[in-house]
Amino acid sequence: MKLERNALAPRLASRPPGRTIDLNAWAMAGVLLFLWAALAVLPATRGVFLTERNLATLLTQNAHILVVAVGMTLVIVIRGIDLSVGAGVALTGVVAALLQLRLDMPAPVAIAAALACGAAIGVWQGLWVSRLGIPAFVVTLAGFNAFRGLALVLSDARGLAPMHQDFAIVTASVPAGATWALVLATVAGGLALTLRDAARRRSHGLLPPTAGVLAARIGGQLLLAGFVLLVFGGRGMPVPVLVAGLAVLGGAFLTRRTRFGRHVYAVGGNAEAARLAGVDVRRVTLWVYVLVGLLTGVAGVLLAGRVNGVTPGSQGQLLELDVITAVVIGGTSLLGGRGSVVGTMLGALVFGTLANGMNLLGVDSNWQLICKGLILMTAVLFDVLSKDGRVLYRAIAIVVALVVVTAAMASRTPSAHPQVAFLLSTLQEERYQKDQRYFEARARELGLRVTTLAADNDNAKQIAQVEDALTRGAKVLVIQPTDSQAASTYVRLAHQHGARVIAYDRAIVSADLDYYVSHDSYQVGVLQAEAAIAATGGKGRFVILSGQAGHSVATEITRGYDDTLAPYLARGEIQIVARQSHSSWSPEQALRTVEDALARAGGKVDAILANNSGMARGAVQAVAAAGLGGVFVAGADADAANVNFVCEGKQTIEVLKDIQPLAETAAEVAAQLLRGERLDPPATTQLVAGAQVPVAAVRVEVIRAGDVMRRLVDTGFLTAAEVPACRR
Repeated sequence: MKLERNALAPRLASRPPGRTIDLNAWAMAGVLLFLWAALAVLPATRGVFLTERNLATLLTQNAHILVVAVGMTLVIVIRGIDLSVGAGVALTGVVAALLQLRLDMPAPVAIAAALACGAAIGVWQGLWVSRLGIPAFVVTLAGFNAFRGLALVLSDARGLAPMHQDFAIVTASVPAGATWALVLATVAGGLALTLRDAARRRSHGLLPPTAGVLAARIGGQLLLAGFVLLVFGGRGMPVPVLVAGLAVLGGAFLTRRTRFGRHVYAVGGNAEAARLAGVDVRRVTLWVYVLVGLLTGVAGVLLAGRVNGVTPGSQGQLLELDVITAVVIGGTSLLGGRGSVVGTMLGALVFGTLANGMNLLGVDSNWQLICKGLILMTAVLFDVLSKDGRVLYRAIAIVVALVVVTAAMASRTPSAHPQVAFLLSTLQEERYQKDQRYFEARARELGLRVTTLAADNDNAKQIAQVEDALTRGAKVLVIQPTDSQAASTYVRLAHQHGARVIAYDRAIVSADLDYYVSHDSYQVGVLQAEAAIAATGGKGRFVILSGQAGHSVATEITRGYDDTLAPYLARGEIQIVARQSHSSWSPEQALRTVEDALARAGGKVDAILANNSGMARGAVQAVAAAGLGGVFVAGADADAANVNFVCEGKQTIEVLKDIQPLAETAAEVAAQLLRGERLDPPATTQLVAGAQVPVAAVRVEVIRAGDVMRRLVDTGFLTAAEVPACRR
């Protein structure tokens, strides 16, 4: 047994010994400082990035990522992975929101339930991995789907917002005096432990840390404490940052100063050797997954508080990508057995700094996705190159190269700070490219400086963009909200900074909203339903494809369907065989919905009503694959592909929601608000959250094959080249 225990020694020795400096952590600190210096001198971020407010915002934006990253560090150290953390954040957030909004439970009860749910997720996945030996990739991939689905089922696929007032404790700030006391107490404890460790090594006859190592450790703690006090000493520390800090301290203590932490590294270095040395590998693995599950629950609570609600279909979407990137950038090896929580903290700050910087620079959200992918690949390259001891120099060189790429993209943006921020939910569909083009063109004609950002249907990303736009000095925010209920937080933030808010295309449920510019979404549903009734004689089997739950547009269009079809449903002349909401308004999900509806209805469906063009394309594909003819299909937005379908007879109608007047009206209202002019046109008013809000409703109309050239091509909405089927 002695020999078997010694088999563990090489791997245990691979951990940083007590006399050396964690060079990877210091290298990441150097990269972080370089990024901050670069953003401090770039024209678009000079005087904006290195401000107390922006640094506080940056840390708050990334608090939930850092909390999960601490747990993910342990998982990756034992050679595991957890792909379910994003879905887990959504599920735990839904649990908290349901207890608040449907059962009227106080915040402490809702928070405790969310944490218990996160721990249960960890137990469930940990048992499969540790006891049954199922690969962690498979188990957590199943959780990636199952937990998101459970969140949607529990919430009826609807957004849950706003949280009760007492839930604001999650986003409150610790008073400045308490912040100073906490930081100073933490530093005192850290310095005492550092000096005690050196003394203990001497007392045991071991070589103590060199003076340089001791100075580096003490200096690092003092620098971090000084930074925290510089940012939060005057205003107090936000609770999310405090929680993230406690997670880092707890994770560092657990991994560096407990037997469990040593066992975690042993399991990651060589699980079989650890087992032979007496380590209970299965127990360690189980507890690691329980910890990451618990921290996922913490992040779910923080994110629900931050966005003031939960959108189950998109909350935490792709969070696992951000977390794994932060962990690997921080030096944790994907091969297991090596890494540190401190490195993870710095990696998360590097990653968060790039995201914050790209928002401030006005970098297109689709380019941001490319940069995220490059950063992840770079992080993996760090891991591979670390074997030859030159990882630090190469890591710095590669990150610098990424900064240069980002700066090159930023050079295309104006250096002046924007007056107006145009914040779209996504730029990943044809229709929204038009919104950006028309809005920016009209804004330039009016002499406005505009920055456009898109949130990729992610609430957390959109609130970060709101904060970053306000940091850059925007005085009018034109927002297409990812969630109409949760977006009430944006209005409050904007007004605190003296900015005005226009809800664009989708309502924001806030009595303080300044203006609402939208198409008449209810009329879209009415026109589609009336055309379907005319085509089918008011009889048959219908499928309703709704957009993402929580979007006011999806809600209003579907309400138009319901009100128009109600008499026919009551008489039993029309039957709804499928009715489904679709996250991100996904054509692929719509395709599956229609395929399943056809199977359920024995291949007989008479009409399909889709909230937008993308889902209508999915419906057309499903109908064509089934070899059916004569099925009424309606979409909205008049995308070029769908207009061609109408001319080819594959789709019956599109409802034109002309983007140009919508975007131009929004730009004109933004100019009037910015200059303090009387709103013209005064439009009508609409009751929103108990208050009358001025609304400009843009007209919509049905497009059939005979209308295309006159209504779409001649007006410039589409070019003749885009609709070849309509020229025949």
